[in-house]
Amino acid sequence: MSLRRLLGDRLYLLQLWRDRFDLRDLHSGEVISEPPMVVLGDQAGKVVLVAAGHEALSMALEEGMRRVSVTDHPRVLIGDFALAEKYLQWLLRKAAGNRLFPAAPRLVMQQRDCLEGGLTEVELRVLRELALGAGAREVLVLEGGKQPSLQQVEQAFADQRKGTGKRVSSLVSGVVTLLVVAAFVAAALLRSGGN
Repeated sequence: MSLRRLLGDRLYLLQLWRDRFDLRDLHSGEVISEPPMVVLGDQAGKVVLVAAGHEALSMALEEGMRRVSVTDHPRVLIGDFALAEKYLQWLLRKAAGNRLFPAAPRLVMQQRDCLEGGLTEVELRVLRELALGAGAREVLVLEGGKQPSLQQVEQAFADQRKGTGKRVSSLVSGVVTLLVVAAFVAAALLRSGGN
C-alpha cells in the first residue's frame, strides 16, 4: 500500500445523471449511488440542508420544508450551483465515513446526461468549480464516454502535475475527452495575482 493511500488519499469518480449521482472510490471500487434530491428547511431565517439522497426522497416534510432536485432544469444538468455544491459536499462527507480528518479528495467529474452537442465551456467550468467548491484538491472533468480505469486517471493526474497534460486530451479510446484542470492552477493564479 502506498504512503499516499495510507495517509488517506481519496480518489473518486463522480458520474452524474439526471436521476442519480454515482460516487465510485477508484481504489476500492465501492460505489455510493444517490438520487440528486435534497430537503431544505428554515433555521432562524436561513435555508439549511435537512436531508439528501434517498433520505430526502423518503422523508416526511414538516412545515417550512421543501424537497428539491439538484438536477431540475430543462436544458442543463446543474441549474442551481449553490444547491449542487451543498449536495456534493454531503456526498463526499458520506463517502469519508467516520474519518475524523478526511483528506481532501481528488475527483473525476463525468457528466452522463444532457450531452447533446457536447458540453459548453460554461458547463465544463461548472463541473470543475463544483468539485473544487465541495472540497476536492484536484479535478479532472470527463465528457460522456466510457468509465476510465484507475491507471488512466492516475496517469492523467500525473501528467497534469508535470504540466505535460493537454487541456483536452484523449483518456480512453472512443469519444471520451478529458478536460485537465486542477486546484493547483487556481492556487498559482491566486499567488501570482492572476498574471
